[in-house]
Amino acid sequence: MTKQFEGLLITENRLIDAIEVFFKKRGFILNKKAKNNERGIDLELFKDGTTLYIEAKGSVKNKYDTDHNINAMPRTSVRDNVRKQINKLMEREEDGNYIDNAYYIAAWPETPIYREQVNKKAKALSRLGYLHLWVQKDLSVKIEGPDSEKEKLINLCSEQ
Repeated sequence: MTKQFEGLLITENRLIDAIEVFFKKRGFILNKKAKNNERGIDLELFKDGTTLYIEAKGSVKNKYDTDHNINAMPRTSVRDNVRKQINKLMEREEDGNYIDNAYYIAAWPETPIYREQVNKKAKALSRLGYLHLWVQKDLSVKIEGPDSEKEKLINLCSEQ
């Protein structure tokens, strides 16, 4: 018998959409959006002189939207996704096209497997100043990361 999947079963495309809705409701403007494995940052949002660069990963491949027989990503894929996201954020931050007044954010679905992998890298993420977003089953978004950065983003989200 196969073990039942725990957490939010969601494609990267749907995760990106949920994050976009969350920030647009808080006054952010969408600058760029990459879906369906397009190259580039997944989401770029802007508000009051601050830019958010968000890299997102789902718990199941985008093909799941049309084929529900596709299984959730295994632990090894999740581990590789988290590593690649962090590396991609560091590369984007070093890229001369990206501005100083910005947040580089990784986003994941709330699942035990993603939590486990991210928790293994929590100290490094904190030292780098990277925030991360957890999309919940109800598609709400939880912001986590270094307290000072997290508070700045939460305050920016609450300003209308």
